[in-house]
Amino acid sequence: MSVLSSVIRHWRFALAMAGRDALTLSRGNVLGTGWLVLRPLLQVGIYVVIVTFIFGARLGENFSTFAYALHILSGLVVWQAAQRAIEEAPMLLRDRMDFIKQQVYPVETLPVTTLLANVIPPAVGLATFLFLALFEGQLSWSVLALPLPVALLALFLLGLSWVFMIVGVIFRDLREIITVSMSFLVYFSPVLVSESMVSPRVWLLLQINPLSHVVICFRDVLQGQFHLASWAIFTIMTLAVLTFGAWLVDHQKRHINEYL
Repeated sequence: MSVLSSVIRHWRFALAMAGRDALTLSRGNVLGTGWLVLRPLLQVGIYVVIVTFIFGARLGENFSTFAYALHILSGLVVWQAAQRAIEEAPMLLRDRMDFIKQQVYPVETLPVTTLLANVIPPAVGLATFLFLALFEGQLSWSVLALPLPVALLALFLLGLSWVFMIVGVIFRDLREIITVSMSFLVYFSPVLVSESMVSPRVWLLLQINPLSHVVICFRDVLQGQFHLASWAIFTIMTLAVLTFGAWLVDHQKRHINEYL
């Protein structure tokens, strides 16, 4: 609770740091903010071509090519939000080594800064999905419950980032391992496939990936479905990771300078 209260107490500081980081990310780009819209659409187009035309996957009777593109976009938005936060977490302390060594820095706010700084790309991707789904007539009323999985995802990434942030101080190769793993796990998740495209055995196998349940829960509210098991797993994972991450930060932040 002391860690969570510190995050709430320093939220203005985290917001200011996030604004600075967000400006740095797009500085020097020719298209600037245009990439926020182009990047997800280009990625969706590439995945559609690979899965449908190169691998010849059967989309099923209920899936047109455009509907499948929306299916990928809905999963890709969630995956990219999680991927960016998870991949950056191991280097959060090392990237701000000078600040931490010279002054009292609320290190528990570092993942909050990263989440806020990177919120625009997935938000634009989500807005693009909502617009296209509304245009296609596939937008469900259940989208009103979207704040629930968003809140769960934010808390889940906060706790997971706390864990990787502390472990990354000692284990320097953690970022590379996570980057490679996330690049592989996207194909071992429901981002590119649906339950109707694979056999029940394969679908069950995909759910071994913990992030699969995150994608499924977001798709539930976007497409008007409900998978009780995935919601239960997602909620339990969030509470467990958040509790353990807060405990780890509370017990180790006094010794961070020794490792750095």
